[in-house]
Amino acid sequence: MFSLAFRALMRRVYRDITAGDFRLVRAMTADDATFVFPGSSSFGGTYHGKAEILAWLGRFAALHPRIDVLDVAASGPPWNTRVAVRFDDAIGDDYRNNVLEMFWIRWGKLRRLEAFLDTERVTTWEQRHPELAAATA
Repeated sequence: MFSLAFRALMRRVYRDITAGDFRLVRAMTADDATFVFPGSSSFGGTYHGKAEILAWLGRFAALHPRIDVLDVAASGPPWNTRVAVRFDDAIGDDYRNNVLEMFWIRWGKLRRLEAFLDTERVTTWEQRHPELAAATA
């Protein structure tokens, strides 16, 4: 039942993000949350605080990604919940990736988010589309 509730919530979060609507993310993210996006692309880095995370999401949403949530699993009590979301991510006709994101949530607030994906695909996409990567930076 717990995972079912998170499945519906996370599908809505990703749908909202791709539409450029960050109200739910803003409400759920702790002021001192951390987001880790691996790799050497311009998206890669460790982002500290709600403002940096929302700026990253704004840049990502500007690329009009398509996200298909495949799996959501949640465990732990409300004061230490872990959520794993696996999804397919696409931008345009030439970028596809399979992503796993791990969320650490305490009392309904996102404290930490880590993405796991093929970072070479991101870097290669940026090399093919420097104008898009730069326009959203």
